[in-house]
Amino acid sequence: MKKLVLTFLLFTSVLGLSQEDNEVYSESLEQQIKTLGLTGETKEIFIEISNIYHEKMMNIREGEGSKISKIKELKSLQSNKNNEMKKLLNNNQYKAFKKLQKQNRSMLKDRYKQNNKS
Repeated sequence: MKKLVLTFLLFTSVLGLSQEDNEVYSESLEQQIKTLGLTGETKEIFIEISNIYHEKMMNIREGEGSKISKIKELKSLQSNKNNEMKKLLNNNQYKAFKKLQKQNRSMLKDRYKQNNKS
């Protein structure tokens, strides 16, 4: 149950993204590339995968449907992206990628809490 609540908080904050977040996305992507030490073809494929999934996430966010259905779609989307990244990245890079995801989740939860203070 706790995991479901945390997932809900994460994706609720994702669903509340604004246009400003495209800049945040770009900065985050550059930071990920730097942290993971990506170069050449791996870097290009990483950017391509990230952009594809970012666009899909934004389409879900802006689409119709309940928050719960959007959360389920986003969770599935994240799983698919992780599978692609696991194939692309070496073991150490993938571990670092997952760590970055965890940090981003924490940041989004904090942001959600700040935006929803009474």
